[in-house]
Amino acid sequence: MIGGLALSALALAYLWGATLIPQSTLSDEVGARGLPFALGALLALVGAAIAFKAWLARAIAAPDEEGADEASLLRVLGLIVCVALYVLAAWLLGYLIAAALLLLAVSIYEGAPLNARTLGVAVAGALIFWFIFVQFLNVEQPVGKLLVGS
Repeated sequence: MIGGLALSALALAYLWGATLIPQSTLSDEVGARGLPFALGALLALVGAAIAFKAWLARAIAAPDEEGADEASLLRVLGLIVCVALYVLAAWLLGYLIAAALLLLAVSIYEGAPLNARTLGVAVAGALIFWFIFVQFLNVEQPVGKLLVGS
């Protein structure tokens, strides 16, 4: 529940930041704020859904162990660390490599075995996300400081 609420709070901060993006007279119907605002709203909705699901599960199920809450918190913190490392990796290695590494890291963190299938899913997922952002939404993704050379 704490993770969902934290995600919602982060999304609200992101939405506030999106409202600070200046509008241009050259903007199309969506404008410069459109995609960040939509992503922030979806992130807030996902966070609220996670918090609600956790609250509902607690209300319905009898508490089985006190350690389960601590394990959930550690699991959420581990995923936050993965995302933080992704931000650094995207800056250094570029979006495509960082997205593949993030998908691979989260899969392994959640218990998937490290094999060719998991690696293939991570690479395919990164390519699909890149295609959606760059080709479909026309949002350029970072190439990476180490790959550009400056």
